[in-house]
This record gives sequence, structure tokens and C-alpha cells, in this order.
Amino acid sequence: MLGMLGYGLMFVIDVTMAGHLGETALAASALAANLNYIPYVFGIGLVGAVSVYQAQDNGAGVEESAPAILRHGMVLATAFGLVAAGVTHALAPFLKNLGSSPEVAAEAYDFFVIMAWAIVPGLMFHALRGHRDSQHQPWISLLWLAVGLLVNIFLNWLWMYGNWGFPRMGLAGAGWATLVSRLVMLIGLWFTPGRGPVNWLDGFQRKVFARLLHTGLPAGFHSLSEVGIFAVVPVFAGWISSTAQAAHQVAISTASAAFMLPLGLGIAAGIRIGEAYGAKDRVRVRAVGWGALILGGLMMSFYGLMMILLRPFLLEMYGVAGTETAFLASTLLIFAALWAPFDGVQVVVAYLLRSIDCAIWASSSVFIVYWLITLPLALFLAFPLHLGAVGIWIALATGLMLVALVMTWKFWQATR
Repeated sequence: MLGMLGYGLMFVIDVTMAGHLGETALAASALAANLNYIPYVFGIGLVGAVSVYQAQDNGAGVEESAPAILRHGMVLATAFGLVAAGVTHALAPFLKNLGSSPEVAAEAYDFFVIMAWAIVPGLMFHALRGHRDSQHQPWISLLWLAVGLLVNIFLNWLWMYGNWGFPRMGLAGAGWATLVSRLVMLIGLWFTPGRGPVNWLDGFQRKVFARLLHTGLPAGFHSLSEVGIFAVVPVFAGWISSTAQAAHQVAISTASAAFMLPLGLGIAAGIRIGEAYGAKDRVRVRAVGWGALILGGLMMSFYGLMMILLRPFLLEMYGVAGTETAFLASTLLIFAALWAPFDGVQVVVAYLLRSIDCAIWASSSVFIVYWLITLPLALFLAFPLHLGAVGIWIALATGLMLVALVMTWKFWQATR
């Protein structure tokens, strides 16, 4: 949980520091970072199969499969990362056609391109981290996430603002800082003792790739459906105004920082569930699963309360206090607080379902709720009903609640 929180803070820090470059830079960070996040989260879901199958094998007593799972997982992460980076880079010229102002699109271009290539070391790190975590070494991953966070902050300060004689690169500096910090994390985690053998000379087997893709592909589409909807709505906000886009970015980056806590809990619970599932211990599957769901909901309920109480401090931190952006962002943070408990439940139960081989069902249900219900509702409330950014956030809250309820029902039905 602490490790994923640190990873999420990298995104929040980039946005926070971009806010001090002006409203245009803040809106540009919303446009570029959210769109770039679409292929990245698909890849995270894809390589998440490493920890699922390693945990299941550990529970079944087949621990000798670890080198093969790690070897194939790293190749899968690298191959998908390179394809995603190349396609994303090629699409960068189309940023100006998404409805944002020309100034915002121009500011976003370099940041978008650099972040595209940062996908490659980021996914390799996640695959390796899944292996380490499933081998009960989460503190090593946390150590290198903390190092990466500190490197990211320091390099942002140097390159975004031009300190210590470096050229002032603005948002592009934040992109370079992210790329370098992810490389530091990957190299550090790879060479830290305890990784275990990789056995590259043993080659590759189609059945191992097929096994990873069996869970990885639906998990990737699940993540794509979920984060994709949150990456698309800033574009809608840009159709309203740059103020609406900037306010959306302030609120969503605050909410997404908390999202990393139940995400880390879900990863941990998924590993424990996978071990119990591999050992055919259905009673332990239920006990660990329901405990994680309750903890995830309570944790996010508390965070939602803190978002409401600390709104003045948060707006000051983003550098927008006293502006029209602050007034709208303050309203949106209320909706973020309302959906927070459901957000905590849905992200945890997604990992539980993957670990009991229900990944395809979870992915299908999330796609239906977000893209066939939430997206049309957001457009209808924002434009025909003239609710603007508030209408978008009403739709997002509705979608999160539905997803949490539907997937929790499935976990109960599959493990009763």
C-alpha cells in the first residue's frame, strides 16, 4: 500500500509543480498525463498476471516455476511497452485536435512524448515488482519506489524551473524527471539481492506466455476501461473551458493519490487469495477477500472525509487558491469524497476476481458500466443539461458505485 501510494504521488507531484507554472501548464498536464496513462494502465494490468500466477503456484507448492514466470513476464512487459510507446509517440501530433486551446495542446506536446517512452521502464518495474511481492519481498519494492519518488521531486525542481543553472524546460522537464526516476527504480530493484534466478538460457515457452495472457489480457482491458474513462473526461472538460479542465485535474489528481492505497491492498490481497486458491482453500479465500473489501471501504471513507475537511489546504498546495479554478475544484472534491468508499471496494475486488480466475467477467462488467452507461450519462449531464464539469463528476460517481456493487456481488456468488 505504501509503495503504490508513493507511485501515485509521482503523478500528484508533477501536477502540483505544474500548477506553479500557470493555468495553461496545469491544463496541459491534465491533457497529456491522462491520455498517456491509458496504454500504461493497460500494461500494468497485463503484467499483473506475474504476481497472480506466481501466488497460485506458491499455494499449490510449485515454487520452481518462479524463474520462468519472471523471465516471460519481463519480456511481455518490454515488448508491450515498446509498442505502446511507439504508437503513443506517433499520435502526439493529434493532441491539437482534441478540443483544448492551441496553447494547452502546444504545452502538452513534449511532455506527452517523453512520458510515452517512460512507459517501457515503468512496466518492466511493475513486472519485476509483482515477482518480488509474490515472493513476500514487498519492502524491497517499497524502498526503490521511495528512491524513485525523491529522484522525481529533485529532478522536477531542477528541470521544470531551471534551478542550479539548468535550462527551464517547464512540463517537458517533468517528463524527463519521470523517465529517469523509473529507470533508477527498475535498475535498483533488479540488482537488489533476493530476486532469484531468471535462467535466460532456458528460453521461452508458448504455454507460459499463454498462461500469463489468460489473466493479463482481460486485466489489461479492465484497467483500460476504468482508467480510460477517467482519461477521456478531461477532454470533455476542455470542451467546456480551460478553467474546467484545470479544476478537474486538481480534483482527480487528489482523488487518484488515495486510489493507490486500496490498489496496493488489492495487490496484496490478490497474492494471498491466489495462494489460498492454488491450495484449494475456499474458506481462506472468503476470509481474506471480505477482510480486504471491508478494509478498503473504510480506508477510503476516511480519506474522503479528509478531502472535504482539507479543501482549503489542497487548493493552496496546487497554487490555485482564490481563483475561479479553486471554486470549481472545491465542488468537485465533494463528489470525489462521496465516491471514495465505492472506489476503495471496486479496486480491491478487481484483484480478488483475477486471483480466482474471474478476470474476464470483471473486465466485461466494467466495460459495460463505464463505457455504455457512465460515458453517455456524462455527456448528457454536461452539455444538454448544462451542468458542465459537475455533470461529468455526477456520472463518474454513479459509475463507480455501480461497478463496486456488481463486482462485489460476483465475488460473493463465486466464493459462497
